[in-house]
Amino acid sequence: MFYVIKSNQMYEYADKISRAMNYPEEAKELPGVTMSEYQMNQDKYKIENGVLVDISQTEEYIAKAAAEEKAAEQQRLQAKLDALDIKCIRAMREGGTDTDGVPFLDKYQAQINELRAQYNSL
Repeated sequence: MFYVIKSNQMYEYADKISRAMNYPEEAKELPGVTMSEYQMNQDKYKIENGVLVDISQTEEYIAKAAAEEKAAEQQRLQAKLDALDIKCIRAMREGGTDTDGVPFLDKYQAQINELRAQYNSL
């Protein structure tokens, strides 16, 4: 990928230096990275001293990515807990047992306890 930095900001980028770029003579190359890869993962790159640098192996980036992954997992678990809460309300109102003879309320509560343990371990 080729790119041009102006005023310490990304000005333009492309897969090839061509007449389509406004400043092809100032273009620098980021080897091994395609334009589509850059577009999908812009947070992996940072401008330092007028050069685009891959920061994906830095402690700061790794910590940020781990925090985002943790938040996504917490959100996923919370959605499952919310769905089970609704099932528990229905089980309290209607009762009933599953095919093994276990009351639905007990079954859902066991699943909730397991999910809460996972959520709290994050």
